[in-house]
Amino acid sequence: MSSGVPSQPVTAAPAVIQTRRLRGERIAVNHLDALCELLGDARVGATLGGTRSPDEVAVGIAAQASHWEAHGFGYWMFYDRATGAPVARGGLSRAHVGGHHEVEVGWAVTPRRWGEGLATELGEAAVAVAFGTLALPDVVAYTLPDNLASRRVMEKLGFVYERDVVHAALAHVLYRLPQSPGS
Repeated sequence: MSSGVPSQPVTAAPAVIQTRRLRGERIAVNHLDALCELLGDARVGATLGGTRSPDEVAVGIAAQASHWEAHGFGYWMFYDRATGAPVARGGLSRAHVGGHHEVEVGWAVTPRRWGEGLATELGEAAVAVAFGTLALPDVVAYTLPDNLASRRVMEKLGFVYERDVVHAALAHVLYRLPQSPGS
């Protein structure tokens, strides 16, 4: 059930990725303001188990830098390619969820851009890195049970509901996507 990802990957994820509408760059200190706006928004916080203070965001950026160094992959800050505006953060992260070590595909999109398919677009890019560059056997995604928008994104990406879990002391639903669907 767990992704069985080695601590040190043979290949690292790219620091910059692009989709049709988005440009993602490895999260770093220069993203503090954009991440504070995103993760400090109460609407986003309602989907992530709470908002983050600027200090918490700074700690999260440091944790992402350590994650990239330790595992060769992590989250990207995504910008609209047409306008240059920050619109989302997302990517891949190692997580302990449901009693197993997993690699999660995660995302958060600025509320003014909800409903435009950006989460699906960045999720597709993260899955492509997971199964292509990193050659992972599977990935998971999880969310609060009532976050129907994220559940729809997971299903659009091909994830299948696996089970209910408790993560960060909150009820979540866990979805899984194997590299070869149906395996």
